[in-house]
Amino acid sequence: MVEISEQDVADERKRETALRSEAARGDLRQAMMTAFCNVLHGTQLPPMNVLVLAAEALGSIYTEIADAHCCDDACPCGWRARPEADVKVLQKALARVVPAASTIDLRIAPVAGRS
Repeated sequence: MVEISEQDVADERKRETALRSEAARGDLRQAMMTAFCNVLHGTQLPPMNVLVLAAEALGSIYTEIADAHCCDDACPCGWRARPEADVKVLQKALARVVPAASTIDLRIAPVAGRS
């Protein structure tokens, strides 16, 4: 009989969590992209305006969930909102997937104009 160590069990749980997270990420992305496109086409608002509305919607969802977890016996999951820290986590998540603006290094940029 093969013995399974506690570390093996912990590693398997991490793999399962990663797979569920990846599937959830894909589901949420698809739902948000569909909603974004529907609003964009339905309102003719500029894309950045619609993205701001999406960010505000996410903020209102966070607030509603935080409010539902405000009391000691509100939910058995044990999560407690920490708005300042949570917003930083959300900002980092956004920054991770948005490519940083490239800056031109003037020391190596080609000279333009008259020489």
